[in-house]
Formats: sequence, structure tokens, C-alpha cells
Amino acid sequence: MSHHNYITLPHPRSTVQPMTSHELSTTTKTMRNVSFAVVDFETTGLNPETDRIVQLAAVIVNGDGDIIDSFDTIVKPENPDEYQHGAEHIHGISAEQVSSGMPLRIALEKLWDISAGNVFTAHNAQFDLGFLHAESERVGIEGRVEFHIDTLELARRTTGTDSTRRHNLFALCEHYGIERDKVHDARSDATATAQLLMHLIKELGVEAPDQVAELFAR
Repeated sequence: MSHHNYITLPHPRSTVQPMTSHELSTTTKTMRNVSFAVVDFETTGLNPETDRIVQLAAVIVNGDGDIIDSFDTIVKPENPDEYQHGAEHIHGISAEQVSSGMPLRIALEKLWDISAGNVFTAHNAQFDLGFLHAESERVGIEGRVEFHIDTLELARRTTGTDSTRRHNLFALCEHYGIERDKVHDARSDATATAQLLMHLIKELGVEAPDQVAELFAR
């Protein structure tokens, strides 16, 4: 698999409002004017201090659920000589594919660029943020996500008294009827998470931009 860049619709980022709890402007009238950077990583393991990103994806979606931009790539580590391949049985990405992937620094720069001005969103966001911050620091990229939305947390808010409901992405996609081309593929999982976000926004009654801050992780 080679890396690739998808542009589904033209999207002038200069029109996108930076979305923080202090900058969700009441002058933005509809949810269509709010955009979310839904991010997913495939990694060699669970520890951002010792494991590495092997694939990343960002899907930019507006509050109506329209995909307006996206980027995904397999990632070549910052130091191939020290890289230890892992978790191929989960993500299906081979060491050979990793060796020909996009260099980590370039991939992260593209991810930060496409995410700029959008609300960072992920499922189990602390996992993705841990890797994003650790890998960015390794290659000398300064950046930190201060506000984010975690669809795992939102799903737990909607559960109510149903103690049997599961909140992993697979179970939630089944619950909401979200179809997926693959599992444990960064682009497929980010796209599914974007669709899940739309269901959760509706279920939580968020209808205007000034309510989006209510979705931020607590």
C-alpha cells in the first residue's frame, strides 16, 4: 500500500473558525460552519513512549456530516534502524510497507496542517493524543491539542441506565448501522468515527455552534 492524499471537496481553510472553548463564535450560525478533524492512528503497540505510529488518517467533516477534506498514509519511522515492527496481526501493515511509507515528520506536518482550525476528534482520544504528542516531540514539531472531543466519552454520556451497552468502535458502529470497509485501518476507522460523531451530536441535542464546547472531553 502506498501513501496517498485525498481531496474530496475544495475547502478554503481561511473560512474555518478556530474551534476552542473560547473561540466558538455566536456569529457562526449553523453546524455546517463547524468542522471537526477526526483522527485515527494504527501503531506497533499501546505505549507512546516505546511504540510507534505505522499509519495515520485525518478526516475533516463539517457539522452536517459532509467530508470536506482528508489525508492518510502509512508512516516510516523517524529512526528506521531502531524501529521494531509490531501488531501486524491487528492492523495488517507489513514491515515492508512501513519501510516505504511517508517519513514521520512529513506525515505529522500534513496531519497538523489539515487539522488546523478544526476540532480534534478521536475515539478513545487519549490514546491518539498520546501518540500524536510523543511522535511530534520526537521529530521536533511543536504542537499540543488543548481541546478535543472523544466519541468514546460521548457514547458513554448517551448510554443512560443501559449497563450492557459496549462502547468500542466496532460495537458502536453496529449499534448505529455504520458500515466499514475495514477494521483497524486508520482511514476506515477515522471515517467511521466521523459518522459516529454525527449520531452522537444528534443524540445529545447539539444543534448550534455555541453548543459544541459542551462536547469537549471533561
